[in-house]
Amino acid sequence: MKIKPLLENLKLNWPAKAISVIVACLFYLFNRYTSLEKKSLPVSLNVVQDGEMVCASHIPSSVSVTIRTSAENITKVTGENIFAQLDMSWITQEGTFEIPVVVDLPPNIVELEPLQVTVFPEKIKARLEKNTLRTIKISPQLIGKPADGYAVESVSVTPEYVSVYGPRSIIQSIDSIGTEGIPVDELTQSFKQSVRLANANRLVKIYDVDSAEVAVNIDYEDGIKEYKSLIVLLRNLPANFECDTQKRGSITLRGPRLLMNDWTPNPDTLSVDLSEIKEAGEYTLPVSVLIPQEFHLVSVSLENITVNVKNRPPAEVVDETAGEGEE
Repeated sequence: MKIKPLLENLKLNWPAKAISVIVACLFYLFNRYTSLEKKSLPVSLNVVQDGEMVCASHIPSSVSVTIRTSAENITKVTGENIFAQLDMSWITQEGTFEIPVVVDLPPNIVELEPLQVTVFPEKIKARLEKNTLRTIKISPQLIGKPADGYAVESVSVTPEYVSVYGPRSIIQSIDSIGTEGIPVDELTQSFKQSVRLANANRLVKIYDVDSAEVAVNIDYEDGIKEYKSLIVLLRNLPANFECDTQKRGSITLRGPRLLMNDWTPNPDTLSVDLSEIKEAGEYTLPVSVLIPQEFHLVSVSLENITVNVKNRPPAEVVDETAGEGEE
C-alpha cells in the first residue's frame, strides 16, 4: 500500500526531477574532473614509414602527453616508458593526410584510477611522396683562404658520388651533398683529410656512406706581370761586322706571383741571333725570349726587329818610324 503513493510522488513533476538528477550528475563529474591533478610530459615521436611512401613535410620530433589523475597518484607519473607513434606505413599513394598520434602507456600508469590521457596534437598533417633513390656528387666545403701568394689548385674527393634517398620532390631538387668544413686558412702545403658528410635536410638519408676522403692541392697563386723597356741583346755578331741598332721591348708573363715578384729580367731575356749574317745589309730577325720554366709567356711587344749590319773598318796601323825620320 505504501509503494503506490511513492510511485505517484515520483510521477509528480517528473521532468523537473529528471533535470535535477542530470544537473547533479554533471556537477559531480565536473567536480571530479576539476579536482584531478595533471602532468604534461614531452614524449619523443616515433615515425614509422617503412612502406613505399615517406614524409615530405616537417614532422615534430615530440608531442605533449597530458595525464590527469588524483593528487596521490600524480606523483607516480613519469615520462619513462611512454611512447608516441605516427604510423605512415599503411599509406600507398602520394598526397596530404591527417594521421592520428597513438600513445602507448606503461602498466603502472594504465592501472591508475581515475585516469584521463590526452595528447597534443592528436593528429598531424603530413605530405607523403614516393621514396626515391638517386646518385649525386659530393661537394667538399673549404673554410678560409691559404697564405698570401698561395691558392687552392684543385680539390678531389673519394668517393666522388653517393646514393641518397627520400621524398621524390626533395631528392630530385638536390644537385650535390656537402661535407663538414675543411679549414685551409694560412696553409702553404697540400693535404688529405677524412671528413664526414653534412646532410642539411633530415628528410634526406645517405645510403651506406657517412664520410669521404678529400685531397686538397695547394700551390703558388698565379699572377700576371708586365716587364717594360727591356733592351734587345744582339748576340753572336761576326767580328768583321758591326751593328749600332738598339731596340727595347716589353713582355707579359703569367706564373707564381711570389716568384715573379722576386725575379729580375736578365740582359739576354730579349735577344736576336746574328750568327748567320755573312755580309753587310739590313735584316729582319726574330726576337727570342728567355724566361724561367716556372713562367709562361703571355705576350711580347716585339716579335721581330730590323737591324742594319755594316762592315767593320780595318784597324789603323800606326807607323812609329815616321816620326824618327823627321827628327
